[in-house]
Amino acid sequence: MGGRATRGPAGVETTSDHAGGPVVLVVDDEAVIRAYVARALTLAGCEVAVAASGRDALRLLAEGRIRPTVVVTDIEMPGMTGVELAARLLALRPTLRIVMMTGDQARAEAARGHPSIVDVVLVKPMRTEDLVRGVRPRPDTTPVR
Repeated sequence: MGGRATRGPAGVETTSDHAGGPVVLVVDDEAVIRAYVARALTLAGCEVAVAASGRDALRLLAEGRIRPTVVVTDIEMPGMTGVELAARLLALRPTLRIVMMTGDQARAEAARGHPSIVDVVLVKPMRTEDLVRGVRPRPDTTPVR
């Protein structure tokens, strides 16, 4: 079961095999990581849009093409870090759930030091189960900002 992909502005693609799961915006400057995360989340029943940069992600939201409940973003990207992106997105949509990804343990620990911005930090390489678990809110938690 593959998702249906729709091309949008440069660096933005939307995929859907949506079965009532979360609406997720995936932001990563590495195409392989974006594709892996988007496919895993689509197969898990999420509606997924991808962006290659923080700027593309902000544009996607501004255009109203997606109303995500969760943003999964790399921490280190050119032009805008994941933490900077998350802060800007939360200013627009305070109820967003923010999941950060990084391949660097030190950056993961630093991101965990921002609990008002970051809900979950995943260290790459990550298991698909951990990724899916990270985007689904625990029943007893709601982001408080």
